[in-house]
Amino acid sequence: MTNDVVVSNLQVTKLTPAVIEAPNLDDLVANTDKMLAKYREFPVSEESYDIAKQQRSVLNATIKDIADQRKKIEKELLGNWAEIKPKMMLIEKAGKAASDLMKDQMLPVENERKERRKAVVMNDVTALANDQGVDWARIQFNEKWLNKTYSRNDMIKEIDAQIVQLKKDDELLALQTNQIEIEASGLGIDPTPYLSMLGLRDFADIKAQMHRDDEIKKAREEARLAAEQAHIEAVAKAEQARAENSQQVGDKLVDENGEVIQAPQPEKKYDRTLYIIGATLKQLNDLADYMKANGIAFRGEK
Repeated sequence: MTNDVVVSNLQVTKLTPAVIEAPNLDDLVANTDKMLAKYREFPVSEESYDIAKQQRSVLNATIKDIADQRKKIEKELLGNWAEIKPKMMLIEKAGKAASDLMKDQMLPVENERKERRKAVVMNDVTALANDQGVDWARIQFNEKWLNKTYSRNDMIKEIDAQIVQLKKDDELLALQTNQIEIEASGLGIDPTPYLSMLGLRDFADIKAQMHRDDEIKKAREEARLAAEQAHIEAVAKAEQARAENSQQVGDKLVDENGEVIQAPQPEKKYDRTLYIIGATLKQLNDLADYMKANGIAFRGEK
């Protein structure tokens, strides 16, 4: 392009810092309260009004003199700054607007380049992960890998380090999964809820939780069986007391309320052959204890 206007830097050819000399200013500041004390404490009354008015006029004149000097100094110090400042700010604002416009047009190009760069990086990630048998989606992507100045060798080292750690994590998970399944089998419980805790809770705590849950389950079952047994015994005791207080009327027993007592019918019993497959010793013992507690006769054969 020809006849272009080149954007040049601002040239400031003269800027003279000002030094103001006011020898007694610090003393005046230090003694302001003392000097004004007589005005603040002046007793204004009908008799002293005229004197107060005169004193206030003197005070106001002094204050005005100081204010006038300050304004004069500011004006002389600033010089033509009031004209220069808005012109400079106008250039700044226009320049920023032009820069922002360029940025808006550059951003799509930068994003496209970034996506191309990311595709190249992801090829490396995928290749390295596949070579070592790890799902590439598990690699935590680092945005700094997209920087042109970031070393590819450093990126590969970081990816390799992640892969090594992921494989260690997988090995540990497999080991802990196996231990949970073995522990659950020994306790005769479902391992699924405890497998879902892996990685979220301490492994030792998970195993302890399995035993606590098993103990709670057994305690509840024992309480249920005890309640059932107590109910059976209470019913039997009541029936026995009813029979003891009954009278024989012909071939029937009649209780104290005149109701006929029906002879209890023996509950029908069954013999069954049960094949137990793949049970642990603990499971066999638990099953035997359950049948004993419920009065079920059994025998075992290997």
